[in-house]
Amino acid sequence: MLSLLLLCSLAFSAVEDTVAIAANPDISEQERRAAFNQMTRDYQADRHQLEALLFDQSADARQRWVTARALGHTRSPQAKQALLKLCDDPMPAMRAAAAGGLGDLGYADTSSRVAELLTDPAIMVRGAAADALGLIGNHAAAPALEAALKDTSNFYRSQSLWVRVHFVTALGEIAAPSSIDALVKTLDDADSAVVDAALVALRKTVGYDFAEGRTRAQHIEAWRRWWAAEKKR
Repeated sequence: MLSLLLLCSLAFSAVEDTVAIAANPDISEQERRAAFNQMTRDYQADRHQLEALLFDQSADARQRWVTARALGHTRSPQAKQALLKLCDDPMPAMRAAAAGGLGDLGYADTSSRVAELLTDPAIMVRGAAADALGLIGNHAAAPALEAALKDTSNFYRSQSLWVRVHFVTALGEIAAPSSIDALVKTLDDADSAVVDAALVALRKTVGYDFAEGRTRAQHIEAWRRWWAAEKKR
């Protein structure tokens, strides 16, 4: 029994060392990447140790964050469950990491939970959730992104916040035809960065655009005319 406990202790220590290397900003990117890849590769064998660290509120936040992102590269259903649980973590950075990990995993059935994070109190979590939904690509998530785009919590003193660009970009990655109307309406947005993102999103959704030979204003107007004609069909 003593020898078994010792082996378990050594194994846990080895996993901790690997995580510490992957999360260490003072060493080379190559070393960090190698450790990160090892975490991903050995996830099934080290799952319990990694998840113990993931949910340890007293552990180093950077190490927990790296662990969450490593789980996202495993393609594992067990990792999916751990990341879904992490969406409720009290620390915003961990909720953002959970969203990012779920986006990397790409399971369509996680999109509803990730979409709930679009209304998270922390703006960094909302942005991470939008990026994740873009990666997952589930059309069912598009209405939540459209709603987030108009949500007053994503404005400050009537000024558009940076996260709204992420909502529009995610809509472009999802490319749901049902979002075309919302994207065309977004061309009237006061935030020029949001408008630019909408132009890209429309091209990805429809498969072409009207930019060639036109100014930006003419390009926008061409989209409006096109959509007005489409709705009459």
